[in-house]
Amino acid sequence: MAQTSTHVDSDRRLSTPAAISSIFPPIQQALVNGLEDPINIAGCARKLQQIAKDAGHEQPLTIGLKEADGMYDGLPFELSGARFPSPLSLAAANSTTETRLVGRAIGQKLGSVGVNWVFIPTVDLLGECIEPLDASKTFGQDAESVCGHALALIQGLADEGVSACTNAHPAATTLEILRTQRFTELASSMDEQTKLPEFRPVRAVLTRYPLNSMQFGAAIHDFSEPEQSAHAIRATCEMVLRNTCGFQGPTVSSFTETTDSAAVCAMHTPLLSFLSGLDMVRLPEGAAAQQESVSVLKRAMGSGIIPSNLIQTSAARVAAFKARFLSWERALNDIPAQSASPPAPGSLAHAIYRDAVTALSPGNSPLQGLARTSILVVLTPTVPRRNPDSPSDPFEPLGRALSDHFPRLRHVPYTLSAGLTDVHQAFLQRAAAVVFVLCNTSSAMIESQDEFVGAVHRSLRVRDAMAGQQRTRKVVIGAGNPRDLRDPFAGWWGVLCYEYSKGALEAVAEVVLGQREATGKIP
Repeated sequence: MAQTSTHVDSDRRLSTPAAISSIFPPIQQALVNGLEDPINIAGCARKLQQIAKDAGHEQPLTIGLKEADGMYDGLPFELSGARFPSPLSLAAANSTTETRLVGRAIGQKLGSVGVNWVFIPTVDLLGECIEPLDASKTFGQDAESVCGHALALIQGLADEGVSACTNAHPAATTLEILRTQRFTELASSMDEQTKLPEFRPVRAVLTRYPLNSMQFGAAIHDFSEPEQSAHAIRATCEMVLRNTCGFQGPTVSSFTETTDSAAVCAMHTPLLSFLSGLDMVRLPEGAAAQQESVSVLKRAMGSGIIPSNLIQTSAARVAAFKARFLSWERALNDIPAQSASPPAPGSLAHAIYRDAVTALSPGNSPLQGLARTSILVVLTPTVPRRNPDSPSDPFEPLGRALSDHFPRLRHVPYTLSAGLTDVHQAFLQRAAAVVFVLCNTSSAMIESQDEFVGAVHRSLRVRDAMAGQQRTRKVVIGAGNPRDLRDPFAGWWGVLCYEYSKGALEAVAEVVLGQREATGKIP
């Protein structure tokens, strides 16, 4: 049992020795989630390692911190006052050197609090299957760019002794093949699939880092067909990862995208994951659910439902993976409180955000030459807050940056449910220039936003057609997935900044004000 490769999602209720020790020794990985204080993370990590050693583990635990909304919003750290740039911003900045430096900065901060494993990067290409809110987790739609930045980030983490767990969705493709073809045709079909551009980043990462870990995002996404899903995952592991890519590391199953029933997931998903050929399982949050999952696995091992050869093979992969970067000496060292936030180059994030801003239109910004006394109207959407501590309106930094040059600026948020209101109309009628911010955090938002865009167009056309009126200067900023925002409107000067973090908005403001040129590349 001590060699079983399961994975615990640890929250506050599992941060005490008594709670954790009740499920050892089957647990060999721990995922720290929801601990906002770095000092608490450091203490929790050391407790987990000590309990594991006392329970007889031959190797330390891998202590992981999962990424959340965006790329690194789950990290309770800032890079000298700025959040880490998203993968889209890194790809747009078009510098793998900067991406590696970000990996090193993240690895340094994680290592300082005892975290040695992180669930990044995502190597799926940005496409139709990626939800708009998840677009910032990808490095774009160009396979070569995704390969380069993913490898640079992984190497940067490795430079600081932190292992990356690559995220990908190859099992979904395999499942589609299985639905339409017989098993005898699967091998040739998978061989052709692995030559497609979307598989190129997966192959590049696994070939370069054959002993790293890899997570199947939504691995058992079709729970209504568990046997077919298991077949798809097993075929992907054997034919694609092991045989084609030469991957030798452990595979990780994501618990989160299986079924809406937590009870069913706790009982069946971990077991199904092991029987599908995966080596590690992320258990559900909560001590009771985790206890239930571990009990199910114990019974399955004892009764032979999970064959012993599967356990031995998975345990060997996990042991080889850990041997590369873990030691008890490092795991049990006391972590000084002052090292919880090690210094990092304060200009790194700012430089990346600057490099990422991408022009959609030729020429200079229409705001250049606009009188300081002019009325500038900034229209910004209502969007999900990144975290509880962020401003109620995340676009405030953009308004502040522009108002330094245009004191008569009017920042007017819009909601898609209300549409273009009389308040919006009144401000637009007085505006000498309009900065219109678009954001695509969901498919529904994209569709509703199109209606709002049309209403703004009509309002400005009416104003500009009035006798004696100067034409309104118009700027549109896309802050999100470039696939949905990169087509400029007729008569508007467009620019992309890929996310609505403070650093990204301040960088795009510099370009809109004409203080610097946009040098980014659409990823």
